[in-house]
Amino acid sequence: MYLQRVIVENFRIFDRLDLELNKSVNLIVGENNSGKTALVDAIRYTLSSRSGDWLRIVESDFRRGTTKFSIQLRFSDLSTQQAATFLEHLTYEDVGGQLLPFLYVNLTAELTEQLVRGTRQIRNDLKSGAAGEGPSIERDARNYLSATYLRPLRDAEAELSGGRNSRLAQVLNAAESFKSAAHVDALLTAVITANGAILGNPGISNSLDRIGLQLRGLDFANTPLSPIIEIVGGTDLAALDAIERKQMLRAVLERLQLLIDQNERIQGLGYSNLLFMATELLLLEQEQDDFPMLLIEEPEAHLHPQLQMKFLKAIREGFGGPVKPALQSILTTHSPNLASKADLESVILMSRGGAFPLRKGCTELANDDYGFLEKFLDVTKANLFFAKAVIIVEGDGENILLPTIAKLLGKSLDDYGVSIVNVGSTAFARYARIFRRKGLDGEEHFSNWLQVPVVCVRDMDLRPERAKIMEGNALGFIEYKEKSAPYWESTYAANPAGREAWITRQRAPQGQNVRVEISDNWTFEYSLLMAGLAAEVHEAAPGGDAPFADLPADREERALAVYGRISRDKSKTETAYNLGIILERRFTPQLLVAPAVETPDEFKARKQENLERIAQKQQELRDALPSYLVRTIDYVTPGGNAGE
Repeated sequence: MYLQRVIVENFRIFDRLDLELNKSVNLIVGENNSGKTALVDAIRYTLSSRSGDWLRIVESDFRRGTTKFSIQLRFSDLSTQQAATFLEHLTYEDVGGQLLPFLYVNLTAELTEQLVRGTRQIRNDLKSGAAGEGPSIERDARNYLSATYLRPLRDAEAELSGGRNSRLAQVLNAAESFKSAAHVDALLTAVITANGAILGNPGISNSLDRIGLQLRGLDFANTPLSPIIEIVGGTDLAALDAIERKQMLRAVLERLQLLIDQNERIQGLGYSNLLFMATELLLLEQEQDDFPMLLIEEPEAHLHPQLQMKFLKAIREGFGGPVKPALQSILTTHSPNLASKADLESVILMSRGGAFPLRKGCTELANDDYGFLEKFLDVTKANLFFAKAVIIVEGDGENILLPTIAKLLGKSLDDYGVSIVNVGSTAFARYARIFRRKGLDGEEHFSNWLQVPVVCVRDMDLRPERAKIMEGNALGFIEYKEKSAPYWESTYAANPAGREAWITRQRAPQGQNVRVEISDNWTFEYSLLMAGLAAEVHEAAPGGDAPFADLPADREERALAVYGRISRDKSKTETAYNLGIILERRFTPQLLVAPAVETPDEFKARKQENLERIAQKQQELRDALPSYLVRTIDYVTPGGNAGE
């Protein structure tokens, strides 16, 4: 049995969430406030958890403007024994001509008008049935379904310390050995023997006698006081009945503490956290649970990247077997390390209260895309799972310069939560298809699109004729080869339809909230030269100390002269770094500095003057940029000018 589907309405950030889960690992990723914790809590509220946390629905759990919410969980693949356990709660449905049992658990809550001590009362109910029409679910059934929950930023050391209801005591108590009365008695006998030695120690026995002497002046003749020192289990095993023996075993186990290394008692938070999670997995395994479910928020807490990888591997491969049911785990994370190493089909991307599984059939990814991305989607690229918007580029130049250009336009990418993903090739379409939902291209499906703006910035890759090495052309620097004919503008001189078809193919992954912006000319650097930044690119490129005035006056000739130097020297990356510094220098406005004494009117005038200077520089840069770069930045940074 596993949790197959979750439907949530009007709970916190969710208007309506309908999510199908994987049988094994579900890695929930997304930016802050996207709904990751709300999803986990929806499951916890409905099933409860083994941690013993007291869960209480509060007013803030209701989506703003609503007074009711509902959570439905659908369980599939019930065994015969599980079906018998939930017999009165089952719903039978036709699946491929076969009638199969499913278990629905429905939590409904309503915010009433009744006030108690100034707090509105909440009425809730837990019922079975596909429409919540079944009987109420009793506590025993709910306990059977309870999940193991590990909270974010947990205090692992406290969880592993001794004490009442400690997790370590639960793990030890569930050990196979303690199911044997002989093993239990052996442990208790050892404790009772130690008890006798402890109580017989002169330091304790003499102190107890002295306490008794002190009391003789305080008691009454007919009710003399006889103090004793209470010790776990006493000193006589035979005097304990079966229940008392269980209580003694529990009391002994609750006084134990787990440490990770016998050679080093004090460990950092990371290893303590890893030890605690391993202990929880052992408890699940030992209990031989028919429904093992693990909910973990931020498993990366206090773990360095290599330990994160080890933990994910343990979750994915190291649990379960031919007899015990496989573990279903739901993990929320902000870690690109985990996101990059997880099976892509196990990832569920949360965005603005929506959930978007990446398994096959849910996205526009082709089958071979999954193998490619699991190989090349590294930690750096995996930050796309946590962004408010994404720019996918195919070269270092765009990766280096776009953040600088956006900042100078008053739209810092950091301020807008935009990630740049440098795929280093033309494979950007594979990454873009992550964000496209299968079969939902029509505008009528807009509400079901992944609401993350994505722009693929790519080169047009059509070379001007004068870039060709040929007799009488001093500007040429590329050898013409027959197989490269489609990459030359001259190929389409008499075939404009063919040129348009070429550009259309370049836009292949475009659709839904994914946009493709193609360079105005040949490449990124060449487009900058053909726009209004020829002098800046010339200065940034090798040989930039030569006077700009010595370059050809013709715009195309000048661009080819500079771009030829860049290409021959293979200095695109170096040129991009230099150009960033030059753009900062040219397009950063000189602002008026506040004087030592300034009247309110002078302050307003100075502020207005500075805003005008900022706006002027931003407009100058906009006018100098290739249009496709301006459209790119505007698309991922909507809603005004961050520089104002």
